[in-house]
Amino acid sequence: MYLCIDIGGTKTLIALVNSQGKILHSIKFATIFSQTEFYSNLLMQIRANFTTSNLKAISVAMPGIVHHNKCVWLGNLPWRNFDLAKLLTDDFHLPVYIENDANLAGLAEARNCTGRSLYFTFSTGIGGAVIENGALVKKYRDFEPGHNLYVYEGKETEWEDLAAASAIRAKYDCYVSDITDPATFREIVTRMLLGLTPLTASIKPDRIFFGGPLGLNLNLYRKELRTRLAAALPSHITMPRLITAKYDNLSVIYGCYYYAKEQEKRAK
Repeated sequence: MYLCIDIGGTKTLIALVNSQGKILHSIKFATIFSQTEFYSNLLMQIRANFTTSNLKAISVAMPGIVHHNKCVWLGNLPWRNFDLAKLLTDDFHLPVYIENDANLAGLAEARNCTGRSLYFTFSTGIGGAVIENGALVKKYRDFEPGHNLYVYEGKETEWEDLAAASAIRAKYDCYVSDITDPATFREIVTRMLLGLTPLTASIKPDRIFFGGPLGLNLNLYRKELRTRLAAALPSHITMPRLITAKYDNLSVIYGCYYYAKEQEKRAK
């Protein structure tokens, strides 16, 4: 059994996954901004909702930069140098594996793909991962595309402040799934292309997976996005396939599971 924890900017999801990769039980709760209060609540949620006696490991996805199993920076949460692995190890006496959430989601989505895959999650922020032949590319382990700066309407702004699902909801006061106006989708695609075009041109992926609330509704604007991305890319860049994340909102949880299994093999 594996306890898989997906910590997001607004919500945290915990799932118990068996050795065959089947989710047996899960809970979701609000992410508390205070680092100390968050851990106290996390500990309470685990002890109240899960039996930990048969666990092999705990695998955690965090929305920030992870070095040596420790999250050293988070973009949308006021936490710094959060050694969550040590806290969980001390409390549960189990192996604990920490990795960036988008890296893990990308790993789950592209683990069986050959060539190069690019994964984006358009959620509270914008996260990303680069996977080559089923493995994370070391050069991009600290990939934080949502914090890249682009000029939009004459102002330099972080990409996620323009194109994350939270930014789209704030702009239009509704969920993307409720939007039907073609002009609105054209503007959303314009915002997405600010980052997608240069990143696709530089990384040259064979395919791009889209996750998060905005990405999972790719079917609503796929044609517009594909047409305009193809037109914007240099002629020598092959247009990648645009794919909706197959694991839906559970990409990160499955990524936690696969990552834990990988780490176990390396430890043997």
